[in-house]
Amino acid sequence: MVKKGSAAGCRTTRAWRSDDAGGAGRLGPVPHHARLAERFTVLAPTLPGIGASVLPEWVNGVRDIAKVLLAALDGGGIGNCILGGVSMGGWIAAEMASMEPGRFAGLVLTGSQGTATGEMNTPDLFLMPYRRYISFGYNDARSAAFQDLWSGELDDDAVTQDLEVMELAALLGFKPYMHDRSLLPALARFTNPALLLWGANDVITPRTVAERFLDALPAAELVTIGDAGHYAHLEKPVEFADAVTGFGAVLKAD
Repeated sequence: MVKKGSAAGCRTTRAWRSDDAGGAGRLGPVPHHARLAERFTVLAPTLPGIGASVLPEWVNGVRDIAKVLLAALDGGGIGNCILGGVSMGGWIAAEMASMEPGRFAGLVLTGSQGTATGEMNTPDLFLMPYRRYISFGYNDARSAAFQDLWSGELDDDAVTQDLEVMELAALLGFKPYMHDRSLLPALARFTNPALLLWGANDVITPRTVAERFLDALPAAELVTIGDAGHYAHLEKPVEFADAVTGFGAVLKAD
């Protein structure tokens, strides 16, 4: 564990705001949701443009998606919660936290995109079939965790969803590839506790990315999950949920 800063205001967290669609699209309830729901109220939205969720015409980047989700929080009367996201969802969550830093009691980022990896061999979402890219996000694509979600014949709904995810990803992160140089300086405005929860074998957003987020956030800690890749929340749902629960237990949130 690498730790920087400290958490203040020790009371049990009662709300968990989750934007963890990431590159995985619209999966519906998955195991880490159920485990988190034992302690938190879990809100796991489908991103605009996926499924029945309509993408506003004015959306042209990650900050625009962040505005849409902040407005959704306004509409639900939700504030002082924990904000979390995985992969591209982490990038969106980081943008939300930078835009309204006083709104969230804590921030959890897992395999978050939004800053360049600095490596030449990073898997590129737009240079391979979508599900091949997803396989790079697992420590072991032969595992039951991967096979249960991603193996088997694709029906029309699954193909449509994959295309929706690719279209949204292209709109938000095609060029420059999956990053925005202004993100980390803006994220420094978020001074509440943050948990960077990273798969130990993440090749899509390697540890160097986590360390950049660690340097940018004034009160962050970095925790790695062993034998997990980019999608640690899907590959190791118990370890992921327990780490989030431990983080949330010392926060003051509604």
